[in-house]
Amino acid sequence: MYLYFNYSESGSLRWYVKVSRKGRRIGISEEYGTSAFDAAYEAGVAVLGGVLRMRRVKDMAKPDQPERRYLHVDVSQRGQIRYYVQLRNGLPKIRIKAEYGTTEFDAAVDAAVAGQIALYGNEGDYINAQKQRNEERLALPNTPARPGTLRWYWNGYKQSEHWLGDLSVGHEGLAGSTRLQRTGLIESILPENGEKPFAVLTRKVLKAEMKARTPSQAGNLLSAVRGMIRWMIDEGHLNDDDDPTIGLKSGKAKASRETGGFVPWTEDDMARYRAKWPLGTEARLMFDILHYTFLRLGDAHRFGPPHLRQIVRKMAVQIATEKSQGNTTVTVPVHPEFAASLKAARAANIIGAEVFTGKLERGRIQPMNKKAWAAKFKKFAVLAGVNEPKKSCHGVRKARAELAAYADCTESQMMAMFGWTDPKMPAHYIAQANRERLGISGMEKIVTFDQRQSLGDWLAVPQANNARTPRQNGVVTFPGNTGKKAK
Repeated sequence: MYLYFNYSESGSLRWYVKVSRKGRRIGISEEYGTSAFDAAYEAGVAVLGGVLRMRRVKDMAKPDQPERRYLHVDVSQRGQIRYYVQLRNGLPKIRIKAEYGTTEFDAAVDAAVAGQIALYGNEGDYINAQKQRNEERLALPNTPARPGTLRWYWNGYKQSEHWLGDLSVGHEGLAGSTRLQRTGLIESILPENGEKPFAVLTRKVLKAEMKARTPSQAGNLLSAVRGMIRWMIDEGHLNDDDDPTIGLKSGKAKASRETGGFVPWTEDDMARYRAKWPLGTEARLMFDILHYTFLRLGDAHRFGPPHLRQIVRKMAVQIATEKSQGNTTVTVPVHPEFAASLKAARAANIIGAEVFTGKLERGRIQPMNKKAWAAKFKKFAVLAGVNEPKKSCHGVRKARAELAAYADCTESQMMAMFGWTDPKMPAHYIAQANRERLGISGMEKIVTFDQRQSLGDWLAVPQANNARTPRQNGVVTFPGNTGKKAK
């Protein structure tokens, strides 16, 4: 809720709308509780760029409504009955818009439940994960770890070149986001096992820890443990044959193939976003950066004027990617429509000196971290009507990769534009485009064939050929000597 009130010096009650703590506010002069007041509130929220949320007032269950797992119903503050599917707290809510009691409603509920379980797993598979997430994590001991314990190896791994990086020995180290992620994963198992010998981390224990997580979380945990074990093997603390992760699979790749990962934006989504946010707005500039430069989130949030350079008499975007830790450089010529967007943004004075988009501090555009940048873009997308859970920044990049494959770009061209180092990525999009092209061309041939004459029309014998040959013109066949025995 963005609605606030205070009292003037004369004691009169004043209502106003405010989205951020230090942002500007818009007063509401209409009488509280009327439809005009609600309309003024919604208009104020839209002007300030907030997301209008419906506050849940109370849970509601109809007397004739059977209890159904994962199906919830509530009443909004305006009396609207809403049905939705949610596996657990903290997971997305899937709104069911079909009429309650119909077969369409049941089908929509079943599809939503199946889709959510495929993404996040069943409730029974998350007992340990929910415990780790919701309960307060025990603090690790401040005393030095005993040699040979799991915590001792973990502390040594965090101080090694595998973790910090040392190019002189061929180790690039881990990115800051990867370190943060792996720290949370490994330290979640240290309160119970940290003071025990490393031998307690058996294949059975790891498998149980992975089973208590989603396929994606299990894959990340397995990668974190394998990273520490690689360091232990290099340092001689463990033999190759004693690696407990040998033969373990998380199912992360299979889950990614089945779910498809982030959902690509459609042309309708992009048109809806452009219609909501015209040129010269921050929201439009953020979208155009993703749409015309093909950058990942880790590069888009720090993209700015220093990354525009003239190459072979053409202005181009050139930036070292964050994912490769600066070892791979992306070079993309500036699209004419992106140049028009930058021109409109400069005219509106919303471009910073270091980055194109960021946070406004003391009248200057300052860089912001990528999570905040992604959340800001997601807010603009929701306001434009693109509010599907898995349609985010990366969905715009995937949509452009599909378009590049349809435009007959080669693998090398796509790798240069999108910053890929593995040819499997462009090959995936090109193969998908070729397969769809073959399907389209095959259907065109079938349609063309169906529109021709039928096979019976082709094989029909003309009426003139149906008549018997006149007897006087008949062919006389004399018996031969075929029956005689050859001498």
